[in-house]
Amino acid sequence: MSEFGAEAPYGHHGDPLERWTEEYQENFYQHQVNMLKRISFLRGTCPWILMDFRSPRRPLPGIQDFHNRKGLISDRGDKKKAFYIMQKYYRELETTVPK
Repeated sequence: MSEFGAEAPYGHHGDPLERWTEEYQENFYQHQVNMLKRISFLRGTCPWILMDFRSPRRPLPGIQDFHNRKGLISDRGDKKKAFYIMQKYYRELETTVPK
C-alpha cells in the first residue's frame, strides 16, 4: 500500500476534522492504520511522504507556502503528530510479523 497521507503544516493545530491541522493528519493516519491492520495479505506500506519539501505548485498562503506539507516530518526536521502513529504501527509490526 503506497502513497497515502494528508496535509498539515507542523504546529498548525485544531480539531481532528479540520483540514490542514496536525490533528486532522493524525486522525487520517490512525484511520488508515486501522484499515491496514485488517488486510491479512498486506506485505508493506509507504506513506506519502516522509518529509515536507518545497513545491512551486503548492501556493496556498499560510498553509502550503510553496511546500508539499504531507510529510510526517516538517522541512525543518520537526516530527508531526502523525509521525508517531506510523512509528507505533511499524514497531507493532516488528513484534507481530513472523520473520
